[in-house]
Amino acid sequence: MRALLLSLALLLTAAIAPARAQQALPGLTEGVQYRFIEDGQPFQAQPPGRVEVAEVFAYTCPHCAHFSPMLDKWAKQLPAHARLVLVPGVFGRDDPWARLFFAAQTAKSLGVLHPRLFAAVHETGELPRNATTVQLLAFANRVQGVNAAALKAALADDATLLPKLKHAYEFAGRSQVDGTPSLIVAGRYLILGNSYDNLLANARAVVDALAPKKPAPAKPAPAKAKPAAPRS
Repeated sequence: MRALLLSLALLLTAAIAPARAQQALPGLTEGVQYRFIEDGQPFQAQPPGRVEVAEVFAYTCPHCAHFSPMLDKWAKQLPAHARLVLVPGVFGRDDPWARLFFAAQTAKSLGVLHPRLFAAVHETGELPRNATTVQLLAFANRVQGVNAAALKAALADDATLLPKLKHAYEFAGRSQVDGTPSLIVAGRYLILGNSYDNLLANARAVVDALAPKKPAPAKPAPAKAKPAAPRS
């Protein structure tokens, strides 16, 4: 019986080892720069060779408000194979903040509204942390550059919004997110760090480790032998 158990343990170890080797990143250490997410998937499907960096955030989170401009600056330095994707934390079936985020995306107003929402909560006090959808819409309508009509229509479109909220909620759960802000690279690597700068440095290290492999240079064709000169 002991021999059978030992054989089973050896088989299990042999099966796990290749999987652990596949997730390992050269020059990095799991548990230091990242935590591997079993069966993880990106928030958005990416073309081959493209790496997603997803930030799960909340407008009511003071850490996210401080981190947001740092992340924006960092994202501009990403290599061509990586892109940043924002994912609002969803703390209820119809979370008003996440609802406004996705509606603003649809209305093509997120670029101007995103930083203003952080400021309204953490700097000017224009919005309370428990703001309702009605309060958020009223605030958004006062922001220059927001398409008010398109935003109102998008906020009323439950058929489009509720699946997006569900998808964001499931992504955060699947990615083992236990606080905001959190960075997930390629859906499989939850970034660790003891400071904002360290978090960004570790995220960039993982992004670089996942860069597409450059094809090996072609070997030069062997030189053709010159024909021997005719003898006189």
